[in-house]
Amino acid sequence: MKIRQPKFLVKLFIFSALSGTLPVLLLGLFSYNKSSDIIQDKVAKGNQLNLEQTQQRVEQILKTADKSVTQFIAAPLANSAINKPLTPEQFDTVNGLLQGLQQLQSFELGIHDIMLVSLNRGWALNNSTEVLSLEGLPQKELLRSYAQNIRTSFWKQTAGGLLIHLVKKLPLHTLNPSGLIVVEFNGKELSKLLASNQELGEAMILDEDYNVLAHTDPSKIGSSMRSIEELQPIQAPKASPVGLYYSSAGTSDVGITYRRSSYNGWMYVSVSAVNVITRDSKAIAWYTFTACLLILMVTLILSWLASKKMYNPIGRLVRSLQAEPELPKQVETDEIQFIGSHVQGILHDKQRLSGIIEGQRQQLEEFFMIKLLQGEVRTRDICEKLEGFGYDKAWERICVAAIQIDTIEGTRFEEIDEDLLLFAINNIVTEIIPQPLRLPPMVIGRTQVTLLGCPAQTDTAAFRRTVDELAAEIGQMVERFLEIKVSLGISRFYSSMINAHNAYLDATEALKYTIRTGHRSVIYIEDVEPEGTILSLIPNKLEQELLDAVKLADFERADALLAEFLHSIFQEKLSHREYFVPLTGLLLDLMRMAQSSGESIEVMYGGEKSLIDQLYKLKSVLEIEQWFRQSLMNPLMQRLEGKRKHQYARISDQMLAIIHQEAETDLNLEICASRLGYHPDYIRGVFRKETGVNFSDYLSNYRLQKARVLLVETGLKISEIAERLQYNNSQNFIRYFRKQEGMTPGQFREKHIKGE
Repeated sequence: MKIRQPKFLVKLFIFSALSGTLPVLLLGLFSYNKSSDIIQDKVAKGNQLNLEQTQQRVEQILKTADKSVTQFIAAPLANSAINKPLTPEQFDTVNGLLQGLQQLQSFELGIHDIMLVSLNRGWALNNSTEVLSLEGLPQKELLRSYAQNIRTSFWKQTAGGLLIHLVKKLPLHTLNPSGLIVVEFNGKELSKLLASNQELGEAMILDEDYNVLAHTDPSKIGSSMRSIEELQPIQAPKASPVGLYYSSAGTSDVGITYRRSSYNGWMYVSVSAVNVITRDSKAIAWYTFTACLLILMVTLILSWLASKKMYNPIGRLVRSLQAEPELPKQVETDEIQFIGSHVQGILHDKQRLSGIIEGQRQQLEEFFMIKLLQGEVRTRDICEKLEGFGYDKAWERICVAAIQIDTIEGTRFEEIDEDLLLFAINNIVTEIIPQPLRLPPMVIGRTQVTLLGCPAQTDTAAFRRTVDELAAEIGQMVERFLEIKVSLGISRFYSSMINAHNAYLDATEALKYTIRTGHRSVIYIEDVEPEGTILSLIPNKLEQELLDAVKLADFERADALLAEFLHSIFQEKLSHREYFVPLTGLLLDLMRMAQSSGESIEVMYGGEKSLIDQLYKLKSVLEIEQWFRQSLMNPLMQRLEGKRKHQYARISDQMLAIIHQEAETDLNLEICASRLGYHPDYIRGVFRKETGVNFSDYLSNYRLQKARVLLVETGLKISEIAERLQYNNSQNFIRYFRKQEGMTPGQFREKHIKGE
């Protein structure tokens, strides 16, 4: 089945497109936001600068007028005139004051009118040429409120916001003024200063009560801005004197720039629509959008081309996998999953094959080690094989350590567990002996075998101490964890790996001497191998006595003679083969004894070869003694004893039958023995053992019983009965009868007749 659509190609394209476009979009967005912030910041700073310049122009006019008025009222003329009654006749004084007022009222300062008021003398003088009465003025109440104001100099809006008054008390800095000077400004004139700065948007000047003093829209002059929601932040008690903020409280979003004057507390405010502020930002947004769109299109085209380029190897790989007949053709999700599933299968197969190869490698190593120890590897191949398996050992000496299980009897294991125990011992040896000192341990037959190596620059004595320590530790660990006893055989130390076979033979040969050293032994072949033989010391006399005890089925004596026989053999230092010479002789004698008794060796012991094999597998004197006693001697003595009892009973029965049949003849033990074919002494003992009485006593008693019968049932004479029963004369018969019955034969007959 073919792939219906290149799913991974689509994913790759989407990923490539996103990888290319997202950074562009993010960069464009970042650039737009950054440029917008910069432009807005510049616009805001421009507005603040314009607002500051407007403030400076307005305050320059106000401060100039304030300074000029201050100089006027500080002049001696004004100070002296304010406390005098002023009439038209005082032409010089009035003229001097009018000239001073006219000098203050100039077009540049925007002053609309000036009024000098004497509160103490009740007159007022303005830009007209006459002196006016304070009481006749329409704004007299306003002037009195100005006089009651706690400030000595202040600005005040009047006439519905159209006029702005600068009020100063005379004399200066007094709370109880003698007069006032009121400078009147036209609010529209101030508004002209705002109207000349269109970049400020909707600009205005607010007094301390947030009433409009000047505005770009003259119709709003005099209105209150205290309740306008957009301007609430600047009315806060802790509001900064200079600032910029944005508000969306009204119908549209606006940016508000403000400055509070430290001179007179007026607030200079510019309210600009956000869209006006961000007008240049929108243009940048269009430029950025256009550039991003072009880059996006180019990126998509390049992403598609690059995706197809990168997808080509994947597509070829998928098609190659689909071409394999043994692999499934279905692509479940996409090509990568398809490839991944097959790769997983390949890796699984690789792991399985690696396991098989590793197992075969281990088998090859074991096979090589077995052939090496058995001397079946050619000399020129040894080094090559060792290097091939990664065993590049630079050893000066080698030896072989062989381990065998001493006995399984008395442990929690059975004979069937021996192979498992050997492999467990093999694992213990692998853990204990460091890898640099050995080749791989293995199990050969009924022994665990390890080839050990002596590192360079290590003398023989130190290497032997190392081997002793390892052997002791192995024995302890095996006894600790497996609860069995083992013996170790150590070969001679050889200088080359070529002698591995001889070392193996030495180690296994050393183990055979456990028959003399006993269990839990560490045996060096060079310590136990004898220098000669002493076969002449075979204890033939003890062996014959032992065989006689077996024939007689004397269990106690046979056990004692067996122990003495084995002790006499193993007290000598012989080779293990020589130990088995007398043991084999004893075995053959016992088998001949069994055959002579009429028993089949195959039935009793499984055959002669089987017994010899069992004998040669025994590993200690104790095992040999137990085996001879339990497997050979005791069964043989039990059979001999049973057969002897049967023969004794048969002989006894035959002798009784002869007695019963021939008691009236000249019968004796010799005649009976002759008839049965045995020695008289032999059948005498047999008869006595079976009946509990001697042959002659039994024959006499039987003849006495016959005499009783003849006395009672016949009328034979006493002498005839004595002759018939083979008595020499009647007197001997009468004396024997009287001794046994307490009466004579005649008395016995009379008593019997009377009893009837």
